[in-house]
Amino acid sequence: MGKLFLPDETYRKISDISLDYLINEKKIKGLIFDFDGTLFTNNSVSPDTLNFLKRAKDQGLKIAILSNNFHVSSTILRTINITTTKKLAFKPLKTPFLNMAKRMKLPPSKIAVIGNNRLSDIWGANRSNMFSIYIQNFNNFTFKRTNKSIYKKIGIKHVKWKSKCNSVK
Repeated sequence: MGKLFLPDETYRKISDISLDYLINEKKIKGLIFDFDGTLFTNNSVSPDTLNFLKRAKDQGLKIAILSNNFHVSSTILRTINITTTKKLAFKPLKTPFLNMAKRMKLPPSKIAVIGNNRLSDIWGANRSNMFSIYIQNFNNFTFKRTNKSIYKKIGIKHVKWKSKCNSVK
């Protein structure tokens, strides 16, 4: 069961992913993204991520969003031009992943799931026989909250995230 939580690939940010590798080596034809903490980080979609999405579309990849959040912004979706979306998806259940594959008209083996949560994104992708890509975003809220708790237990009172020093509370 532990291997189901292990991604096929891990990157620091979306723009580090090689589209040529996914398309030519892994034969990927579609990308399913998690929204919060993956596409949408620090209250925005980064220029690097927007460029990645544009390049992916230009290379013919189908793109979709699968999110457990029902507050995914329609404005942001229009801005990044992604219309295939499922909000409140109940990941890591297999059904939302397989239903999205049907909507994309692709077999699961031709889809890469890109997300920042090993439970909902990676486990769900692996259970659905999709290629899983974990975005290990060290600046996301969940990562900071989890690690601040660990740091507090071992006596560390201040943690430097980006260029700010935050107290561990």
